[in-house]
Amino acid sequence: MPDSQFAATYHLGQYQPAIDAKVADLNAHDFTTRFWQKDATLWTQDAAAQQSIRSFMGWLDTPEVMTKAVAEIKQFVHDVKAAGFQHVVVMGMGGSTMAPIVFQRSFDQAAGGLPLSILDTTDPGAVAALEATLPLAHTLFVVASKSGTTAEPLAFGDYFYDKVKAIKGDQAGENFVAITDPGSKFVTQATADGFRHIFLNFSEVGGRFSALTYFGLVPAALYGIDIEALLHGAVEMMTACGGQGAVANNPGLLLGTAIGYLATQGRDKLTFLTPDTLSSLGLWLEQLLAESTGKEGKGILPVAGEPLGRPDEYGTDRVFVYVGYDDFPDQANRDKLKALEAAGHPVILIHLGKALDLGREFYRWEIAVAVSGIILAINPFDQPNVQAAKTATDKLMKEVTEKGQLPSAGQPTAAADGISYYSPAGGTDAASVLLHFFQQAKPGNFMTLQAYLHESDKLDADLAEFRQQVQDKLRLATTSGYGPRFLHSTGQYHKGGPNVGLFVQFTADHPQDLALPGRTYTFGTFENAQAQGDLQALRDNDRRALHIHLGSHPEQALLIVLAALKTALSKLG
Repeated sequence: MPDSQFAATYHLGQYQPAIDAKVADLNAHDFTTRFWQKDATLWTQDAAAQQSIRSFMGWLDTPEVMTKAVAEIKQFVHDVKAAGFQHVVVMGMGGSTMAPIVFQRSFDQAAGGLPLSILDTTDPGAVAALEATLPLAHTLFVVASKSGTTAEPLAFGDYFYDKVKAIKGDQAGENFVAITDPGSKFVTQATADGFRHIFLNFSEVGGRFSALTYFGLVPAALYGIDIEALLHGAVEMMTACGGQGAVANNPGLLLGTAIGYLATQGRDKLTFLTPDTLSSLGLWLEQLLAESTGKEGKGILPVAGEPLGRPDEYGTDRVFVYVGYDDFPDQANRDKLKALEAAGHPVILIHLGKALDLGREFYRWEIAVAVSGIILAINPFDQPNVQAAKTATDKLMKEVTEKGQLPSAGQPTAAADGISYYSPAGGTDAASVLLHFFQQAKPGNFMTLQAYLHESDKLDADLAEFRQQVQDKLRLATTSGYGPRFLHSTGQYHKGGPNVGLFVQFTADHPQDLALPGRTYTFGTFENAQAQGDLQALRDNDRRALHIHLGSHPEQALLIVLAALKTALSKLG
């Protein structure tokens, strides 16, 4: 099934007739008109849920609305460069930073653009490493928080405001910009602190649907990306999806119906494959899909960064999506995709002509995820389980404030080489703890690695090796994320989606911690509380979770864990 206008091809095999019938049925019930009129009965008959859905569909016309804001953003960028700024740091979590990450990693810095860094971790090592690279007096800090109350960006802002104030005194606010919703408490704070600019976004646009709003476009423009061209592609996709009236072949409807229906048939692991230059798109798609669909025991699990294997290495729970460039052959992966298709696995191919086509793809996937919610009969715009980890963390931070430290994690199940293993599944040493844990795996399960660590190329490689070992032996889908980033993305699916996950959480000591201005705790304590709160939320939702504390040398410790994992997996049948 081709979508020639926007270069998407669907190889859905035996599922094609049923998906065609679903599309035809939606169109027969006036889908396009009802969707664009925000008819919430498409998703639910519950009145309260309908109101919630309508209140978060403001993203539908953002490509057109933001086209009118291009001149304002360009003038802002001109003024920033004229003021002598040399670097930009975007500080936020989840939807506030996912699109900027994609822009920064998928585009080359344009001539005249400013170097762009993104801070979305409370790990003190990561904060310190970033700080060491910055010309503080000439760095523009963009504090991005939709609600204006998200703990992490407020902490980042306070930390760097204190640093800049030590250099510039009362003029420190000139180095800061806020992006937030109208009426948020952060507007008051940013005004009082003399921020250079406050961009007011749209309260009716949820964070994960905000790539084409100020949250995504201001960082993109500062980096030198042609946001007008980016939005032009999004407007074209908006029109193709029915934004200007009924259409015959709606790209968002086709994609959303396909992935939604396939998920109802057990193919709920949406496995993404991209060239290296587009790998960060997986981070954005992870949040959009997992947070939108992972609830009420249902959901579509996005799987990114997993090497593509042979057809016999996969069960019947996979759908494969390739997103790549027309002029990039990538023949090895394309041959593997053909083999997967021949073996009966659904395969979807999406081709881009250039990086600026990401604007249209952001919009296509936003529509598709909204449509998949119709097929799954869930509200794709809420995130009922995200609050669980936040609440647990807040409770722990209150204890820190009152007692000066976090409560103990308890006695480890096993400990050796400075590494502690905590698992309800039991075991007496590292290998047996891992063996007992992975003996719980069943067909159709997935494993996710939750790394509350200082991200590095070495850790990336070792976490990938952990995934590869598990995938090779157990034929499970595997995912990986750094905390607390994933709490604001896949965290919703982890607690609210189907209970088929095996969760491995990594933490470490913080020998070089950083104090937080105006608080009684450090970045390291904050990160530890987030990890502990997340673990508690997983176990409160009956999830199978293993916590491994790597001590003060996580890179060396992870190698020891990998050796123990190899031993454990060798004993599984």
